[in-house]
Amino acid sequence: MVKRIVLTGGPGTGKTTVIDKIKTIYEPQGYRVIVIDETATYFILKGIRPFGENAIDLVDFQELVMRMQLAKEEIFDRAATMMGDNAKVLIVYDRGVLDNCAYISPEQFEEVMTRLNHVKSFSELMNQYDAVIDLVGRKDFYTTENNEARSEDADYALELGATTLKGWLGHNKIKIVLPKDTMDEKLNEVLNIINEVLAEKPVKRQDKYSVDLSSTDLDGIIRKSRGVIIEQTYLQSEENVEKRIRKVTMNNSTSFHFSVYKIMEDGSRVIISDKTIDERVYNELMSFKDNKYDTIKKHRYCFSEEGTYFNLDVFENMPDIGILEINVSENEQVHIPSYISVMENVTNNKYYYNKNIAKIDGKELKKS
Repeated sequence: MVKRIVLTGGPGTGKTTVIDKIKTIYEPQGYRVIVIDETATYFILKGIRPFGENAIDLVDFQELVMRMQLAKEEIFDRAATMMGDNAKVLIVYDRGVLDNCAYISPEQFEEVMTRLNHVKSFSELMNQYDAVIDLVGRKDFYTTENNEARSEDADYALELGATTLKGWLGHNKIKIVLPKDTMDEKLNEVLNIINEVLAEKPVKRQDKYSVDLSSTDLDGIIRKSRGVIIEQTYLQSEENVEKRIRKVTMNNSTSFHFSVYKIMEDGSRVIISDKTIDERVYNELMSFKDNKYDTIKKHRYCFSEEGTYFNLDVFENMPDIGILEINVSENEQVHIPSYISVMENVTNNKYYYNKNIAKIDGKELKKS
Protein backbone atom coordinates (compact mmCIF):
# COMPACT_ATOMS: atom_id res chain seq x y z
CA MET A 1 0.00 0.00 0.00
CA VAL A 2 1.35 3.40 -0.99
CA LYS A 3 -0.39 6.62 0.07
CA ARG A 4 0.69 10.04 -1.17
CA ILE A 5 -0.13 13.18 0.82
CA VAL A 6 0.80 16.77 -0.01
CA LEU A 7 1.37 19.35 2.71
CA THR A 8 0.88 22.79 1.23
CA GLY A 9 0.21 26.35 2.36
CA GLY A 10 2.07 29.62 2.50
CA PRO A 11 5.57 30.07 3.92
CA GLY A 12 5.87 29.67 7.69
CA THR A 13 2.70 27.63 8.27
CA GLY A 14 4.40 24.80 10.18
CA LYS A 15 4.96 22.25 7.43
CA THR A 16 8.44 21.30 8.67
CA THR A 17 7.19 20.75 12.23
CA VAL A 18 4.26 18.68 10.99
CA ILE A 19 6.52 16.50 8.81
CA ASP A 20 8.85 15.78 11.73
CA LYS A 21 5.84 14.72 13.81
CA ILE A 22 4.49 12.48 11.04
CA LYS A 23 7.75 10.53 10.98
CA THR A 24 7.81 10.02 14.76
CA ILE A 25 4.15 8.93 14.85
CA TYR A 26 3.91 6.58 11.87
CA GLU A 27 7.31 4.91 11.65
CA PRO A 28 6.80 3.05 14.99
CA GLN A 29 3.46 1.83 13.57
CA GLY A 30 5.26 0.01 10.77
CA TYR A 31 4.90 2.66 8.06
CA ARG A 32 7.83 3.53 5.86
CA VAL A 33 7.62 7.32 5.73
CA ILE A 34 9.27 8.92 2.70
CA VAL A 35 9.52 12.71 2.80
CA ILE A 36 10.00 14.60 -0.47
CA ASP A 37 11.64 17.87 0.59
CA GLU A 38 10.62 21.22 -0.88
CA THR A 39 12.47 21.57 -4.17
CA ALA A 40 12.50 25.37 -4.46
CA THR A 41 14.29 25.67 -1.12
CA TYR A 42 16.99 23.27 -2.35
CA PHE A 43 17.77 25.50 -5.36
CA ILE A 44 17.69 28.72 -3.36
CA LEU A 45 20.13 27.36 -0.77
CA LYS A 46 22.43 26.37 -3.65
CA GLY A 47 22.45 29.99 -4.84
CA ILE A 48 20.00 29.52 -7.72
CA ARG A 49 17.17 31.95 -7.10
CA PRO A 50 14.69 34.18 -8.96
CA PHE A 51 15.36 37.21 -6.73
CA GLY A 52 18.26 39.25 -5.40
CA GLU A 53 21.75 39.48 -6.85
CA ASN A 54 22.44 37.28 -9.90
CA ALA A 55 18.77 36.29 -10.07
CA ILE A 56 17.59 34.05 -12.90
CA ASP A 57 14.31 34.48 -14.77
CA LEU A 58 11.26 33.36 -12.76
CA VAL A 59 9.94 31.04 -15.48
CA ASP A 60 13.41 29.51 -15.89
CA PHE A 61 13.53 28.96 -12.13
CA GLN A 62 10.12 27.27 -12.10
CA GLU A 63 11.21 25.02 -14.95
CA LEU A 64 14.17 23.84 -12.87
CA VAL A 65 11.97 23.33 -9.81
CA MET A 66 9.30 21.35 -11.64
CA ARG A 67 11.81 19.31 -13.62
CA MET A 68 13.57 18.18 -10.44
CA GLN A 69 10.33 17.76 -8.49
CA LEU A 70 8.79 15.47 -11.09
CA ALA A 71 12.01 13.46 -11.27
CA LYS A 72 12.13 13.06 -7.47
CA GLU A 73 8.50 11.97 -7.36
CA GLU A 74 9.08 9.37 -10.07
CA ILE A 75 12.20 8.02 -8.34
CA PHE A 76 10.60 7.72 -4.90
CA ASP A 77 7.41 6.24 -6.34
CA ARG A 78 9.62 3.61 -7.92
CA ALA A 79 11.42 3.07 -4.62
CA ALA A 80 8.09 2.60 -2.84
CA THR A 81 7.06 -0.16 -5.24
CA MET A 82 10.41 -1.90 -4.65
CA MET A 83 9.55 -2.29 -0.97
CA GLY A 84 7.10 -5.07 -1.76
CA ASP A 85 3.35 -5.52 -1.96
CA ASN A 86 2.95 -5.91 1.81
CA ALA A 87 4.87 -2.75 2.73
CA LYS A 88 2.93 0.18 4.19
CA VAL A 89 4.42 3.28 2.58
CA LEU A 90 3.44 6.88 3.30
CA ILE A 91 4.96 9.46 0.94
CA VAL A 92 4.72 13.02 2.27
CA TYR A 93 5.40 15.87 -0.14
CA ASP A 94 6.57 19.21 1.27
CA ARG A 95 4.61 20.96 -1.48
CA GLY A 96 3.40 19.27 -4.64
CA VAL A 97 3.88 20.20 -8.27
CA LEU A 98 0.80 22.42 -8.41
CA ASP A 99 2.14 24.67 -5.63
CA ASN A 100 4.18 26.27 -8.39
CA CYS A 101 0.97 27.82 -9.76
CA ALA A 102 1.15 30.35 -6.91
CA TYR A 103 4.36 31.92 -8.18
CA ILE A 104 3.66 32.26 -11.91
CA SER A 105 0.69 33.08 -14.13
CA PRO A 106 -1.39 30.36 -15.85
CA GLU A 107 0.30 31.29 -19.13
CA GLN A 108 3.75 30.94 -17.58
CA PHE A 109 2.78 27.60 -16.02
CA GLU A 110 1.71 26.36 -19.45
CA GLU A 111 5.05 27.56 -20.88
CA VAL A 112 6.89 25.53 -18.24
CA MET A 113 4.80 22.45 -19.05
CA THR A 114 5.60 22.94 -22.74
CA ARG A 115 9.32 23.06 -21.95
CA LEU A 116 8.81 19.76 -20.06
CA ASN A 117 7.08 18.29 -23.13
CA HIS A 118 3.87 17.92 -21.10
CA VAL A 119 5.35 14.83 -19.45
CA LYS A 120 2.11 14.68 -17.45
CA SER A 121 -1.27 16.25 -18.13
CA PHE A 122 -2.73 18.74 -15.66
CA SER A 123 -5.24 16.10 -14.54
CA GLU A 124 -2.43 13.61 -13.91
CA LEU A 125 -0.52 16.19 -11.88
CA MET A 126 -3.64 16.80 -9.81
CA ASN A 127 -4.78 13.21 -9.31
CA GLN A 128 -1.46 11.57 -8.43
CA TYR A 129 -1.89 12.52 -4.76
CA ASP A 130 -4.35 10.84 -2.36
CA ALA A 131 -4.95 13.98 -0.30
CA VAL A 132 -3.88 17.62 -0.12
CA ILE A 133 -3.63 19.25 3.31
CA ASP A 134 -3.51 23.05 3.19
CA LEU A 135 -2.01 24.65 6.30
CA VAL A 136 -3.19 28.22 6.83
CA GLY A 137 -0.77 30.51 8.65
CA ARG A 138 -1.09 33.28 11.22
CA LYS A 139 0.68 36.60 10.85
CA ASP A 140 1.80 36.65 14.50
CA PHE A 141 3.39 33.18 14.17
CA TYR A 142 5.35 33.95 11.01
CA THR A 143 9.16 33.91 11.08
CA THR A 144 12.03 33.68 8.61
CA GLU A 145 14.54 32.48 11.20
CA ASN A 146 13.96 28.75 10.63
CA ASN A 147 14.46 28.85 6.84
CA GLU A 148 17.21 30.97 5.31
CA ALA A 149 15.66 30.48 1.86
CA ARG A 150 12.52 32.33 2.98
CA SER A 151 12.35 35.95 1.81
CA GLU A 152 8.66 36.89 2.08
CA ASP A 153 7.29 39.27 4.71
CA ALA A 154 4.32 38.14 6.82
CA ASP A 155 1.62 39.83 4.72
CA TYR A 156 2.98 38.45 1.46
CA ALA A 157 3.37 35.01 3.02
CA LEU A 158 -0.35 34.95 3.88
CA GLU A 159 -1.20 36.14 0.36
CA LEU A 160 0.93 33.37 -1.13
CA GLY A 161 -0.86 30.85 1.06
CA ALA A 162 -4.23 31.83 -0.39
CA THR A 163 -2.83 31.74 -3.93
CA THR A 164 -1.22 28.34 -3.35
CA LEU A 165 -4.60 26.83 -2.47
CA LYS A 166 -6.01 28.02 -5.81
CA GLY A 167 -3.54 25.75 -7.58
CA TRP A 168 -5.20 22.74 -5.98
CA LEU A 169 -8.85 23.67 -6.58
CA GLY A 170 -10.47 20.69 -8.28
CA HIS A 171 -8.71 18.00 -6.24
CA ASN A 172 -11.34 15.77 -4.64
CA LYS A 173 -9.59 15.41 -1.28
CA ILE A 174 -8.57 18.85 -0.02
CA LYS A 175 -8.55 19.58 3.69
CA ILE A 176 -7.96 23.12 4.91
CA VAL A 177 -6.41 23.33 8.39
CA LEU A 178 -7.13 26.77 9.83
CA PRO A 179 -4.85 28.57 12.32
CA LYS A 180 -4.96 27.24 15.88
CA ASP A 181 -3.91 28.69 19.22
CA THR A 182 -1.17 26.08 19.56
CA MET A 183 0.92 23.98 17.21
CA ASP A 184 -0.27 20.83 19.00
CA GLU A 185 -3.86 21.56 17.96
CA LYS A 186 -2.80 21.94 14.34
CA LEU A 187 -0.74 18.74 14.52
CA ASN A 188 -3.65 16.76 15.93
CA GLU A 189 -5.95 17.88 13.12
CA VAL A 190 -3.38 16.92 10.47
CA LEU A 191 -2.82 13.51 12.08
CA ASN A 192 -6.57 12.85 12.17
CA ILE A 193 -6.78 13.57 8.44
CA ILE A 194 -3.87 11.25 7.67
CA ASN A 195 -5.38 8.49 9.83
CA GLU A 196 -8.58 8.67 7.80
CA VAL A 197 -6.65 8.54 4.51
CA LEU A 198 -4.61 5.54 5.64
CA ALA A 199 -7.79 3.77 6.73
CA GLU A 200 -9.29 4.57 3.30
CA LYS A 201 -12.17 6.43 4.88
CA PRO A 202 -13.56 9.75 3.62
CA VAL A 203 -11.26 12.62 4.54
CA LYS A 204 -14.30 14.71 5.37
CA ARG A 205 -18.04 14.68 5.81
CA GLN A 206 -19.83 15.85 2.69
CA ASP A 207 -23.00 17.92 3.02
CA LYS A 208 -25.15 18.75 -0.01
CA TYR A 209 -27.54 21.65 -0.57
CA SER A 210 -29.85 22.57 -3.42
CA VAL A 211 -29.14 26.07 -4.73
CA ASP A 212 -31.41 28.55 -6.52
CA LEU A 213 -29.14 29.58 -9.39
CA SER A 214 -31.33 32.50 -10.45
CA SER A 215 -30.62 34.34 -7.18
CA THR A 216 -27.03 33.17 -6.71
CA ASP A 217 -24.00 35.21 -7.83
CA LEU A 218 -22.88 32.52 -10.27
CA ASP A 219 -20.68 34.91 -12.27
CA GLY A 220 -18.81 35.86 -9.11
CA ILE A 221 -18.34 32.20 -8.20
CA ILE A 222 -17.02 31.40 -11.68
CA ARG A 223 -14.44 34.21 -11.45
CA LYS A 224 -12.95 32.83 -8.22
CA SER A 225 -13.22 29.12 -9.11
CA ARG A 226 -11.46 26.42 -11.04
CA GLY A 227 -13.94 25.03 -13.54
CA VAL A 228 -14.24 21.30 -14.19
CA ILE A 229 -16.42 19.72 -16.89
CA ILE A 230 -17.70 16.26 -15.93
CA GLU A 231 -19.50 13.70 -18.09
CA GLN A 232 -20.74 10.79 -15.97
CA THR A 233 -22.20 7.60 -17.45
CA TYR A 234 -23.77 4.69 -15.55
CA LEU A 235 -23.02 1.18 -16.78
CA GLN A 236 -25.00 -2.04 -16.69
CA SER A 237 -24.37 -3.58 -13.26
CA GLU A 238 -25.33 -6.58 -11.20
CA GLU A 239 -27.74 -6.20 -8.27
CA ASN A 240 -26.56 -3.94 -5.42
CA VAL A 241 -23.58 -2.77 -7.48
CA GLU A 242 -23.12 0.59 -9.22
CA LYS A 243 -20.59 1.04 -12.01
CA ARG A 244 -19.86 4.36 -13.65
CA ILE A 245 -17.31 6.02 -15.90
CA ARG A 246 -16.34 9.67 -15.91
CA LYS A 247 -14.73 12.00 -18.39
CA VAL A 248 -13.20 14.93 -16.50
CA THR A 249 -11.80 18.02 -18.24
CA MET A 250 -9.85 20.64 -16.29
CA ASN A 251 -7.39 23.27 -17.54
CA ASN A 252 -7.78 21.89 -21.10
CA SER A 253 -6.65 18.46 -19.85
CA THR A 254 -8.94 15.41 -19.90
CA SER A 255 -8.77 12.29 -17.74
CA PHE A 256 -10.97 9.19 -17.64
CA HIS A 257 -12.10 7.23 -14.57
CA PHE A 258 -13.90 3.96 -13.76
CA SER A 259 -15.57 3.46 -10.36
CA VAL A 260 -17.40 0.53 -8.78
CA TYR A 261 -19.56 0.87 -5.66
CA LYS A 262 -21.41 -1.64 -3.48
CA ILE A 263 -24.92 -0.50 -2.52
CA MET A 264 -25.64 -1.20 1.16
CA GLU A 265 -29.04 -2.02 2.68
CA ASP A 266 -29.52 1.57 3.88
CA GLY A 267 -28.86 2.88 0.36
CA SER A 268 -25.37 4.15 1.12
CA ARG A 269 -22.46 3.29 -1.17
CA VAL A 270 -19.10 1.74 -0.36
CA ILE A 271 -16.38 2.18 -2.94
CA ILE A 272 -14.88 -1.08 -4.22
CA SER A 273 -12.65 0.27 -6.98
CA ASP A 274 -11.78 3.70 -8.32
CA LYS A 275 -9.09 3.97 -10.97
CA THR A 276 -7.89 6.12 -13.83
CA ILE A 277 -8.26 4.55 -17.28
CA ASP A 278 -7.23 5.60 -20.77
CA GLU A 279 -9.53 6.90 -23.48
CA ARG A 280 -9.57 3.58 -25.33
CA VAL A 281 -10.88 1.68 -22.29
CA TYR A 282 -13.35 4.49 -21.59
CA ASN A 283 -14.80 4.17 -25.10
CA GLU A 284 -14.99 0.38 -24.76
CA LEU A 285 -16.84 0.65 -21.44
CA MET A 286 -19.25 3.16 -22.98
CA SER A 287 -20.70 0.26 -25.00
CA PHE A 288 -22.00 -1.15 -21.67
CA LYS A 289 -23.99 2.02 -20.90
CA ASP A 290 -27.21 1.42 -18.96
CA ASN A 291 -29.85 2.83 -21.30
CA LYS A 292 -32.20 3.63 -18.42
CA TYR A 293 -29.93 6.59 -17.66
CA ASP A 294 -28.71 9.58 -19.62
CA THR A 295 -25.09 10.64 -19.44
CA ILE A 296 -24.89 13.44 -16.87
CA LYS A 297 -23.12 16.56 -18.08
CA LYS A 298 -22.26 19.15 -15.48
CA HIS A 299 -19.95 22.07 -14.81
CA ARG A 300 -18.31 21.93 -11.38
CA TYR A 301 -16.97 25.14 -9.86
CA CYS A 302 -14.39 24.52 -7.11
CA PHE A 303 -13.57 27.35 -4.69
CA SER A 304 -12.75 28.08 -1.06
CA GLU A 305 -14.16 30.64 1.32
CA GLU A 306 -12.88 31.33 4.85
CA GLY A 307 -11.28 27.92 5.21
CA THR A 308 -14.11 25.85 3.72
CA TYR A 309 -13.89 24.04 0.38
CA PHE A 310 -16.94 24.11 -1.91
CA ASN A 311 -18.02 22.41 -5.13
CA LEU A 312 -21.01 23.85 -6.99
CA ASP A 313 -22.40 21.53 -9.68
CA VAL A 314 -24.48 23.07 -12.47
CA PHE A 315 -26.21 20.45 -14.62
CA GLU A 316 -27.03 20.93 -18.30
CA ASN A 317 -30.51 19.44 -17.80
CA MET A 318 -31.22 21.50 -14.64
CA PRO A 319 -31.19 25.20 -15.58
CA ASP A 320 -32.69 26.43 -12.30
CA ILE A 321 -31.04 24.36 -9.58
CA GLY A 322 -27.44 23.62 -8.64
CA ILE A 323 -26.04 21.21 -6.08
CA LEU A 324 -23.56 22.63 -3.56
CA GLU A 325 -21.18 20.12 -1.95
CA ILE A 326 -19.31 21.15 1.19
CA ASN A 327 -16.48 19.06 2.62
CA VAL A 328 -16.12 19.53 6.38
CA SER A 329 -14.80 17.67 9.40
CA GLU A 330 -17.33 15.56 11.27
CA ASN A 331 -18.20 18.13 13.95
CA GLU A 332 -17.42 21.27 11.94
CA GLN A 333 -20.05 24.00 11.60
CA VAL A 334 -21.04 24.89 8.04
CA HIS A 335 -20.99 28.56 6.99
CA ILE A 336 -22.40 29.17 3.51
CA PRO A 337 -21.49 32.50 1.84
CA SER A 338 -24.35 34.99 1.54
CA TYR A 339 -23.99 35.18 -2.26
CA ILE A 340 -25.19 31.55 -2.55
CA SER A 341 -28.98 31.15 -2.37
CA VAL A 342 -29.50 27.83 -0.59
CA MET A 343 -32.91 26.18 -0.85
CA GLU A 344 -32.54 23.17 1.46
CA ASN A 345 -30.16 20.55 2.83
CA VAL A 346 -30.41 17.55 0.47
CA THR A 347 -27.56 15.44 1.88
CA ASN A 348 -29.75 12.36 2.38
CA ASN A 349 -32.40 13.18 -0.22
CA LYS A 350 -32.20 10.44 -2.87
CA TYR A 351 -34.17 12.65 -5.27
CA TYR A 352 -30.98 14.71 -5.70
CA TYR A 353 -28.60 11.78 -6.18
CA ASN A 354 -26.73 12.00 -9.49
CA LYS A 355 -28.11 8.63 -10.57
CA ASN A 356 -31.68 9.81 -10.06
CA ILE A 357 -30.94 13.02 -11.96
CA ALA A 358 -29.70 10.82 -14.81
CA LYS A 359 -32.88 8.74 -15.01
CA ILE A 360 -34.46 9.06 -18.43
CA ASP A 361 -37.98 8.66 -17.05
CA GLY A 362 -37.25 10.86 -14.03
CA LYS A 363 -38.64 14.34 -13.48
CA GLU A 364 -36.46 17.36 -14.08
CA LEU A 365 -35.61 19.08 -10.81
CA LYS A 366 -37.31 22.42 -10.51
CA LYS A 367 -37.72 25.09 -7.88
CA SER A 368 -40.80 24.56 -5.74
